[in-house]
Amino acid sequence: MTGPDPRHDTHAARIDRTIRHIQGNLGGRLDLDTLAGIAAMSRFHFSRVFRARTGEGVADAVRRQRLNRAALLVAQTTDTMETIAARCGFGHVGSFERAFTAAWGTTPRRMRETGHLPQPLLAPEKGDFAMFPTDTREGEEMVIAAAPHRGAYQEIGAAFQTMYEALVAANMWKGSGPSVGIYYDDPSETPVEDLRSHAGQRIRAELEVPEGLDRLVLPGGRFLVVTSKGPFTRLPEAWSYLYSRALPESGLDFREGLPFEKYVTNSWDTKPEDAVTEIWMPVA
Repeated sequence: MTGPDPRHDTHAARIDRTIRHIQGNLGGRLDLDTLAGIAAMSRFHFSRVFRARTGEGVADAVRRQRLNRAALLVAQTTDTMETIAARCGFGHVGSFERAFTAAWGTTPRRMRETGHLPQPLLAPEKGDFAMFPTDTREGEEMVIAAAPHRGAYQEIGAAFQTMYEALVAANMWKGSGPSVGIYYDDPSETPVEDLRSHAGQRIRAELEVPEGLDRLVLPGGRFLVVTSKGPFTRLPEAWSYLYSRALPESGLDFREGLPFEKYVTNSWDTKPEDAVTEIWMPVA
């Protein structure tokens, strides 16, 4: 059996294929890595494209469809609750019953007694996205001195301070830049305490990275760049626009490498409303 022709395997087609797989395998393994493989995307990009395409996270979509199938089986069959839990991918009947009650406001046994099948759980409606300037650029390879951060992305400021102090102490701050932020996990699919990121600054390639910082190399090449002007609170909208509109409409596809935020203005001498941040996505 041959796979889809990559020339026609658009992001929309990959997500649609994944949704069909979910619907046909509700009792099976539907974790993020498995579904990213079905979509032929990296885990990083898959979760973001899926949300942009469907309006909900991967785990939320799987859970919703499992519960909808469970409601049908409860109302229309005589299967035991243990059997239904297994057929719908719940590891234990207790977790199934708790999820069912939270979703429908009644226990599965009570729903079976009443014979009432509720309206199915629906995916949230996708809202309109703000427009952001977008262009394609060639970027150079960059060596980054970066402080690691683990936890909420909104709290990465402390890591930027650590990076700044280390570069100043090493007499490397002058002539360095720009600052970049690299975010490795999707906050909609990853517990906040497990989110990983780096707060970095470009340095000259021949320099040694100060102790306590990591040396990262961001490859050069072709990038799709989305520019956000205004406070950092606008950046989630800019990321959503990148995945939902800018990338699909560009006709380009991902290439190896992670996207990153490039901070064009300095936060210490720029008003929040005047801040300029670029999101650089490696594309081919």
